[in-house]
Amino acid sequence: MRSFQQWREQVDPPVESQSEALPVNPAATGTSPEQPKMSTKDYLKLHHYKPWKASKDEIIPFWRTLSPNKPLTIQPITTDHEGSTIQEDGVRITGSKEFISSVLARLKDFLPYENPKTKLMVAYRQSPRSFLPGNKNSYIFYLQAMERGGSN
Repeated sequence: MRSFQQWREQVDPPVESQSEALPVNPAATGTSPEQPKMSTKDYLKLHHYKPWKASKDEIIPFWRTLSPNKPLTIQPITTDHEGSTIQEDGVRITGSKEFISSVLARLKDFLPYENPKTKLMVAYRQSPRSFLPGNKNSYIFYLQAMERGGSN
């Protein structure tokens, strides 16, 4: 596992290469006919992997060092991508409509990704939990960029 300092050096300045990937285990992907798909939690436990996690005491000083004019380094989702996009670059904002609007006002650097080569994948919806008695009325906003296909 890399330390926070190693991670910071890798991501600031921008990283040129993809992050390190764990070795693929056929049982973990369900591609082995004789073994059922293994959960992520079980795979990490089996191989003694512990996901990296920064503490608040590490995050806040790092955040303060970031230039407000730092360009976006989003990697658009490829046109041949299949399945979930949860591991792809994106933003999720939750809370009141007013909070989401105030954050979106600070994320206008994403708007140029709506162009002939890439498109913005956006979703804005009310949280289903809003309907449960005693819960706040809340919303969820998702934002990702995707390459446009030849026919778009």
